[in-house]
Amino acid sequence: MTSHTTYEGRYHSFWTQLQQLIQQDWEIEISHTFREGNKSADYLANKGHSLSLGYHVIERGDPGLNFWILYDSMGNAQSRLI
Repeated sequence: MTSHTTYEGRYHSFWTQLQQLIQQDWEIEISHTFREGNKSADYLANKGHSLSLGYHVIERGDPGLNFWILYDSMGNAQSRLI
């Protein structure tokens, strides 16, 4: 997968690292889902906004994350009005 888009600003480092990972000899599938379809990912994204820049490990015992993983695994989803 080759991208001709250049990313500037505060996400430049992230996109550079992501492109390096994608270019490895792996089979990768990237798909999009709205936040209502994956509450666990939405929870992690919101939590990430409150953290300082850098590397962070979120433990498996995080009660908020555990709740949303259970919620997602039950096939729950919210409707999205567009």
